This record gives sequence, C-alpha cells and structure tokens, in this order.
Amino acid sequence: MARTYSFIAGGAKLKSAFTGDAQKKSEVGKDAQILDESLDNFKKPNSDLDVSQKIATTGETVPIVFGKRANNIGGVWMQPSLIKAGTDSYVQKLLFVISQGEISSTPIKSKAYTGLRKLSFLDDTSITLSHIYATAASLASSPNSCPISNTGLFCGNDIYSYLNPLYKASSGSYLNNRPDFGTEYFGIKTKTFGTGDTSNSTFVMSLQVFDAETGDNITTAYQSYIGSSDMEFGFNQRFSGSSFVGGENPGTIIDYNALFLNNQLIPPINATTVAAGDYTQTQLNNLNAVSGGRTKFMFKWTFVSVNNQVISSNPASTGTLEGTQDENTVGTSKVVQNTSNNNSSFADITFLAVSGTLFDIPSAGTFPTATKQLYIFYEQGVKVDLFSAGLSGSSYTNGASNQFIDLAMHLFKLYKKIDGNNTATIVSPVELSNLQSLSTFCTNNSMFFNGIISKSVNIVDFITKVSPYYFLSFLSVGGKYQFAPILPINGSNQIDTTALTPTATFTEANIIQGTFKKGYLSVEERRDFIANCIYTECVPTAVARRKTVSVRFTSSALDSPTEQFDMSDFCADVNHAILYAKYELARRKHSTHNISFSTPLLTTALIPTNIIKLQLQRENSVGDDRTEVNYYQVSSITYDNDGVSNIEAAHFPVDANTKSEISLEITTGSFTVLQ
Repeated sequence: MARTYSFIAGGAKLKSAFTGDAQKKSEVGKDAQILDESLDNFKKPNSDLDVSQKIATTGETVPIVFGKRANNIGGVWMQPSLIKAGTDSYVQKLLFVISQGEISSTPIKSKAYTGLRKLSFLDDTSITLSHIYATAASLASSPNSCPISNTGLFCGNDIYSYLNPLYKASSGSYLNNRPDFGTEYFGIKTKTFGTGDTSNSTFVMSLQVFDAETGDNITTAYQSYIGSSDMEFGFNQRFSGSSFVGGENPGTIIDYNALFLNNQLIPPINATTVAAGDYTQTQLNNLNAVSGGRTKFMFKWTFVSVNNQVISSNPASTGTLEGTQDENTVGTSKVVQNTSNNNSSFADITFLAVSGTLFDIPSAGTFPTATKQLYIFYEQGVKVDLFSAGLSGSSYTNGASNQFIDLAMHLFKLYKKIDGNNTATIVSPVELSNLQSLSTFCTNNSMFFNGIISKSVNIVDFITKVSPYYFLSFLSVGGKYQFAPILPINGSNQIDTTALTPTATFTEANIIQGTFKKGYLSVEERRDFIANCIYTECVPTAVARRKTVSVRFTSSALDSPTEQFDMSDFCADVNHAILYAKYELARRKHSTHNISFSTPLLTTALIPTNIIKLQLQRENSVGDDRTEVNYYQVSSITYDNDGVSNIEAAHFPVDANTKSEISLEITTGSFTVLQ
C-alpha cells in the first residue's frame, strides 16, 4: 500500500482541526492606517453627540467635505479634529481642520454645536468663527508666511501659548511650568481676577524652585542667582512709572513684553544670545551654575498673606481679590511668529478658527479637561471644477457641487491627473463626452453626493465602488476611464422604459463552438428580501443623524430576510436611498443567470454595461427544438492575442415588447416603503 507524505515548508505550525484560531499578530508600520480606518477617525457625527472633542493625531488624513444643499436637501454636518489650541489675552483660540480644498460656505454660529449646545446660545456671545485658507500657489511663492498668524495662534509646533494656574489670594500652593530659560523665547501677561474694587489689594506668595529634570530643590541657588534677599514676592501690584500705588482691578491685563520689550519675546540665555549682545557671558555662567547647566525649572508658589489696604493712606478695597493668572507665550525668536519656518504644509486646506469661550476656560495649560465635540454644518463643500455643467466658454466654472461625477474628477485633479480646462480632452484620463448627460440623469433621479471622504483611498477603487449607488459603472476602456450607466437611459436622461435596441447580436454563427457557458444564480441569491438602506438626514437646524429606510415588494412577507446597504457616507436624500433599494430588489427578482462565451468578431465598440442580444437554437434528443432569445448586460470583455474576444454578461430580461423588466419594475413596480 502506497504512503502519501506532505511537507510543510518554512516550519509552518500544524493546527488541530478542533481548536479556535489564535489572535493574528499585529502588523508593523500600520498604526496610521488602523487609525485612518477606525471609528475614532469618522468625521461625520455619530449617534452619541455628547462626547469629548477629538484631537488631531500625527498622520491623520485631512478629509474632503463635498456637497451642496439644494431644494432643502443635502449639505454636510461634520465633526472636525482640533489641531491647535491656545490663548491670546485670555481669549480662547482654537483651530480645527475642515477639508482639503477651499470650502465655499462661510461658518455660521447658529449652524454649529459643541456637544448638545448650539454655539449661538452659549454664555460667551462674542464667539467668532472664520475660515483660514491659503492656496498652494501663494505658499509656494511665500512659504515662510503663516496663514493663521491673525488668529492668535501660530504656525510651528514650537510656538504656542498657555495659562499657568490661577494664583489665589486666599490659600494654597501652585506649580508654575516656566519656559526653559536657556532655550525658549517667552512672553508673559498677567490678569487680575475678582469682583468689585480691588485697587488697594495685593497679596504675597513664597517661591520654591525645582529642577524640572531631576526634581531637586534648587531654591537657594536660584535665590542667589536672582540676588533676592528673600523668596517672598508681591502679586497684583500696580505701578505709576516706578512708584508703587496699589493694586489692579479685576479684568486688568498687564502685557510685560508690550511694556518693556516693544512686543518682542524675552530671549533665552545661551551662547547664541550672548554672541548677539542680548546677554553677557557672566549672566550665562550664573544661569548655568544654578543647577549644573540645566535651565528648565518648576516654580512652586505658596500663599502667604493678602492686604486689602496696601497703601495705608488710601481707603481699603471694597471688592474681593480672587487672584492673578499668567499667560505665557513661547517662541523660537524675538518676533513671536518666526518667519524662517516653512509653512507649506498649510497649503490647500480649509481651517476653522474659533475665538471665544467655546469650552470652559482651563485652570491651566492650553486646553480644558472638560470639552465637547464641535459639530458644524456646511451648506456648500469644497470648490471644484464643474464638469457636470460643461465648459463655460473655454473653461469650467469653479464652485461647490453635489454631483458625484464632479467629485470623481476632482479626485483625479488632486492626484495631478487632470487640471480642468487646462487638460485637453484627448489626453484626459477620463472620457469627458458624456459627463453632462450622466450628471443630468443623476439630478433627474435625486442622486446627489453630500458627504465626507475621511480616509486615505485609492481613487479608482473609491469611484468604482461608489458608482453603482448612482446607477453608474466606472470602466477602463481603450486606455481611458469612462462612466457608463448601468440602466438604459433615454434622450431625456431618464431611466429608459421603452423598447431596447441591443448594441450587438450574437448567434451560433459568431460564438466559438464549445465556449458558451450558462450559470444560474442560487436560490439564496434570488430569494425575496427586504432592502434596508442607511442614509444621513441632514438639516441645518440639528446635527445630522443616520437613518434607515426599508423597502420590499408589496407581495413579500414581512419577515423576509433583510439585507443592508450603507449609503450614509454620501446620501442625504431618502428618495435616493429608496430608488437604489428598488434597483437591488428588481435586479435580484428578474436576473436569473450569467453567461460567458468567446467570439472571433471585432468587439472594440462594445463595453461593459452595453446590452447585447443572444439568439441561439436549442436542440435536444426529443425534438423539442426552439429558438431562445435573451438579452444580457455585458460585465466583462477580455481579448486574446489571436483576436478572440471573451465576453461575460448578466441576464438582463425584457418583456414581449423588449422593454427592460428591471427598469419597468423600478419605475412602476409595487413596493412598500417603511421609514
């Protein structure tokens, strides 16, 4: 008896037939991709709106917001990531990433929420929203200019502002994160907090200093460095010239850099600034002596006493002094916004700048611990070349669109494959001749794109997979991409329900013998079912929510199996969702089989989606001979080197008048819709 042996290459692990699968090992270098595809990266609002603000992460894909509200339908709600936060004269400054490209709409407070609260109803009525956008051309010619410089925020990761804790004029100790005296340029402002008149109130705090790296207490060395007789210091002190005259009133902001340095930052003490004449070598040596050359310190302030009549000859303050708070600005040069930075990464991106108390003011730092996600509605998304409208003179109009075809062409433009009217038709990677008629077809059937592309996608794969939801197919034909309808369309760009004329007819005479094959769909694929389509209901007055519409044939049982189609990334019209559900139901009801065959005919004019006619003579042993005529929709054509064409096609049934049964079912069939 012969024995059969198998060899497992590479030392593969043998697995018992009766065990579960072990967890797959994580792939290396895929973290950004995993984040890109995770629910956390979704830019469309989720069902739970009462969540914390999403912070942008390194490598996060910049989304594309595409859409246009028309006839009270559409537009886009989004939940953008926060990319920068800071404070400018104690006013909260926030920067959100909205979209690649220039957004057409202007941001409006009444169409924005933080969590469940509309911005126009927040306590701070001075909140402002504005867009920041710089073209690639403008930053290419001036890469060192900062597009966000007028927002109170700064370009560059090393330029930022933050708040120290409020130093209370009553009790407690507070850690103060000081800028690095040896490397960082910095500025400081101080604001008085309290109520009523505090013009004669000051308070005293004691200071301890620690090495930020080692944690060592270096108070004595620091006291010697600054030449102070003790480590107690006055706060909220008001001066007239060099004369001490009392305390500051609540709301007063003192900008020390504006007072003493002409709005420039205080430079660090290092070899470079010594060489520039800002400091002496002795000052540098003294700083380095404080803690072995380390220059990053932590200050610990502890309340000592408060005096509400610090100038005894003046009346005591009648108000309550709560304390003071420092606002720090850290930079890389004396001028806050360093103009030597290359800021080209800001090119062709729309940012949303928010000024005002969107979140509760943080007790310290740049960002509060209690935040709620920002949601904002855009009636119009990015500006694109409107191929759907055709040439206006010798160029395409540029503006917002809700046409899927315009989005597809825009994606090709982003990848430098096409450039609007600057790309001649003959060299365009996409066939242009039918784009207007197909866009009109989509308009006639309320099939619009209103959504966000938030993941890094292969554009051909993306267009190919989304196209069927618009009754289109994205094909590669003769070295060019081409859109084609998956249902017959008449001269009015509507679904054609008249008699069809096949693009080609095939018989035994032009089908190579032995190549014809027919395969019937399984019972599972042809059973009755209920089509559930998920879409996004989008109105300007409330944050968008995803909804489901269920469609079935009226004759189908209520407990029929359900199949779901998620259109929520782009569909904002329930009629679009219903129409696509009808198509799926009709196709599955009427199309029973697929075929394939080979032909020696020249079929270069034939493309997938074309309707062909097969007229074959069926013969059997009992003499029941008959001619079978069927219509099919081409799904694939390949060519052999010997000139043979191989065709695959799906059954596309017609009635006795050669009208498409699928098209008739969609337009006149009996359906039950549940919303």
